[in-house]
Amino acid sequence: MTRALAISLALLVAAAPFSAASAQDHGRRGDDRGPRQEQSRDGGGRQISEAQAQSIAQSRARGARFVGSRGLQGGSYVFVFDDNGRIFQISVSASGN
Repeated sequence: MTRALAISLALLVAAAPFSAASAQDHGRRGDDRGPRQEQSRDGGGRQISEAQAQSIAQSRARGARFVGSRGLQGGSYVFVFDDNGRIFQISVSASGN
C-alpha cells in the first residue's frame, strides 16, 4: 500500500507544474518585445535559472530520485524528491542566496 501511495503522490506532484505554468503571465499583453524580466524582492538582484536551482537541490537531496518541479513559488524554486518512498521537497532561493 505504501508503494502505491508514493506512486500516486508522485503522479499528482508531476501534474502540478502544468496547471501552475498555465496560470502565470510572462509579459505585458500587446507588447511585442517579449517577456519582461522578473526582479527579486530586494529590488534588483539577478535570479538564477530553474536549471541552476535544480542542480543545487539535487546536490542537497543526497541521492534521492528527482520527481519533479513545482516551479517558482514565493521567490524560491521548489523541487520534489523520492527517497525509497519518502517524498520530500527542497526549496532553493531564486536570488541565489
